[in-house]
Amino acid sequence: MKIGQSVIILTMKDTGLSYVFGSLSAIYGMFSNDELDITYSALRNAVGKFVKGNHIDENEPFAQVIYDTKRSLFSLQRAPLCLLEREKKAE
Repeated sequence: MKIGQSVIILTMKDTGLSYVFGSLSAIYGMFSNDELDITYSALRNAVGKFVKGNHIDENEPFAQVIYDTKRSLFSLQRAPLCLLEREKKAE
């Protein structure tokens, strides 16, 4: 197995429903600022502070919480996308 890019898992606290996204900005293609109660730029800054404040190494090969507060309507996890390594065909 090899590790590809990361995915972001958004879990709504009220329903427990989870959604998987390729980036923070992709979240706002599905949800509005009002639905999440936070703007994209504020979320980007909050994730950066959460990661730094909790000493999270985003290169770890397992899922990690990258944003969660008591006030937030959702939590975010970063998880690596695991890919099958393919052998190159001999020509």
